Amino acid sequence: METYKNDYTKEEDETLWELHEIRNELYKKLKSKPVAQINEDAMRKFQIWKKEKSNSPQDSSALSNNEIKDRLIG
Repeated sequence: METYKNDYTKEEDETLWELHEIRNELYKKLKSKPVAQINEDAMRKFQIWKKEKSNSPQDSSALSNNEIKDRLIG
């Protein structure tokens, strides 16, 4: 994964800062995994999401930032 310079602070743009933090956590977690394992995990998570989506009502509330982070990283 390419390294880049973070040109903003948390105070300037909290959303971009959170995305930056999530990206860094994902990189740390995935850097030692083989690509095949990453793909298998992604497909498993997608299938779970797809099943949950089809079983939930259309007007369900949006996920919180922590729920999104947990699903991406955990």
